[in-house]
Amino acid sequence: MNDPSSLRQKLAWSGFMHGGPVLARIYRGFEPRWRRRLERHQVTSYDDREHGFRGGDLHELTTRVYEKGLRHIWKAEIQAPFLGFHDASALEKAGVGEETQRHETRSLLNTVSASDVRREFDQAFSPEQRQAILDITSLIAHGEAYALYTSATLLPFVSGTGSKMGMAMQVMEEAKHFLVLREMTRLLGGSPPLRDSAYILFERIARAEPYARLFGMNVILESWATSLFAQFAEVPGLRHVFAEFHLDESRHVGFPKNYYESGRIPPEVTHGLRPRMRRERLLFPAIGLIWDYKPAFDTLGIDVFAFFGRFLAKASRLAENSGLPIVAPREKVMALTNLLFNSCVRAFEPERFNGYQDYTQLHDGSIRSDILEIEKEVFGEDVFSARPAQEAA
Repeated sequence: MNDPSSLRQKLAWSGFMHGGPVLARIYRGFEPRWRRRLERHQVTSYDDREHGFRGGDLHELTTRVYEKGLRHIWKAEIQAPFLGFHDASALEKAGVGEETQRHETRSLLNTVSASDVRREFDQAFSPEQRQAILDITSLIAHGEAYALYTSATLLPFVSGTGSKMGMAMQVMEEAKHFLVLREMTRLLGGSPPLRDSAYILFERIARAEPYARLFGMNVILESWATSLFAQFAEVPGLRHVFAEFHLDESRHVGFPKNYYESGRIPPEVTHGLRPRMRRERLLFPAIGLIWDYKPAFDTLGIDVFAFFGRFLAKASRLAENSGLPIVAPREKVMALTNLLFNSCVRAFEPERFNGYQDYTQLHDGSIRSDILEIEKEVFGEDVFSARPAQEAA
């Protein structure tokens, strides 16, 4: 007599092999219509094809006001050093002098750095690899525009003087990230428009109610940003910016945890079924995003399932620590993620399948050591394994 459990496993495997692609095609047919609907009712006024905002305050901020505002910020360390403040960078202090000299120095540095960075990028990668890097980094380049919009709309919502100051600083840093990454991607070859899955994910987070928006922004998008900045921190052409931006994003990731620990997230938001379901639904478009960007990861030799699995491990831990969990317990999310990714490799890339792999475990040595220490502090030691990455593989 056949073992009933073995029979059920065979039926489930057959259903996955044949039903999975069918469900994927159905979803893919629906996805463009979902995007067009969101575009008709867009809340951000962001145009990912032009890589800019269309009109409104954010257009003004990102075209004229931001750089002008930063230049005019009064620095006590420079203007009144006797007060003991330390609010100026080394470059700002070194730049105190004749305006003509500062202008010429800036122009020279900009010219040299631009040509050097582009040459470094072109020499390090093939045309296919360069395009793959731009495809992946376009996610964060466009994502920073949504981070700017979302953090700006959260500023009136958060309560407490310290929280408002922290969110105000985040708004300014997101503006910096958006403008810098836009120019960097233009320098390196241009930023492709968002795929439908990414556009849907970003737009749904931007239009969510405030607590779900805080979850989508500071838990999901910022965790995603730390993963990307850490992954590409030493990549030629990107290394000049990405490692530094990882520090900014790590502070943003810490905001919801501190906000929760200060008692500012109501218990019904943390434990209520409806708010948890609302947060969980925000994540659904990310499934399509994995397969949209998988070819680019493959071109660079990066395991897309390991990248996304480790991102989910960090984000799910942060969600719990920030009082913003989803419906499914973290352990179940990790188990289902591993089941899905292992099944996909076994079914559709059998040459890569060498037995069950834990795609959700981060390992020492997988990212730069100084960045690793920051991530351990932000996300928790328990999401990292002490085993070196090469042993884990």
